[in-house]
Amino acid sequence: MEFQPAELDKVKEQIRSLGRRDWVWVSLVLLSLLVVAGIGLALYWLRPGGGGAADVPVVLLAGLLYAAGVAVVAFNIYALARGKENEKVRTELLLETLEGQVGRLQGMIDPMTRVYNRYCLEELLTKEMSRSERYAKVFALIVVDLDKFKEINDRFGHLMGDFVLAEVGNILRSCVRGSDIIIRYGGDEFVLVLSETDLLGSEVVVNRIHKKVKEWGTTNRVARFELSVSTGIAIFAEGKKVTDLIAEADQAMYAMKHRNAAGARADAVQ
Repeated sequence: MEFQPAELDKVKEQIRSLGRRDWVWVSLVLLSLLVVAGIGLALYWLRPGGGGAADVPVVLLAGLLYAAGVAVVAFNIYALARGKENEKVRTELLLETLEGQVGRLQGMIDPMTRVYNRYCLEELLTKEMSRSERYAKVFALIVVDLDKFKEINDRFGHLMGDFVLAEVGNILRSCVRGSDIIIRYGGDEFVLVLSETDLLGSEVVVNRIHKKVKEWGTTNRVARFELSVSTGIAIFAEGKKVTDLIAEADQAMYAMKHRNAAGARADAVQ
């Protein structure tokens, strides 16, 4: 899940420019050359028979080299001081960027189930559709709806209902890849977007979901209530719109829900 506001690249470039230290290496090389030259001149002046009037230019040159070395050191001290100021500015920019990212993330995530909220659906689906069209790939959209969820709230209270929703969110996350998208579309309805997944691959995921929901009901059973979900699949094809995909998956999901209800009534009669 990537969260990248349009202005973030510009901020990153500003941060990078503040952190450059090319001048440090240039200054170190220059200082090293000055030190080597100064030592060489000093040794030349101290040679046997040296130190006379003929060596006055050498002394003057050594003095100039010394002054240049002092100037380089002073410049580095100044530049390091400025670097600390730049570091402070960079840190502030990073904090502002992170705060903006966190704020945007919080606005996109459903706090109860820790998946995307419904307001992200059109944006995320449009991006996935554009990517699939660009690379000639398919993707699957799966609608997952809890069966008889109202009965949980009515019989056990909304706290239990919230707990079940959070657990279903965990189950869905465990059934898909990290690159896939999970959205809480309604009160008890979720939408899954599986990139580069065909009908066969999406059916594997759906079977996994049903199996894990059933296992959860066995180990974390709500008293005298069997948790189940109904699912519907739609496969993206070029030319389909967001509304077409959701409508197609919804239709398949409600068909399953009606079959489940009919099967439950038949079992009750028997």
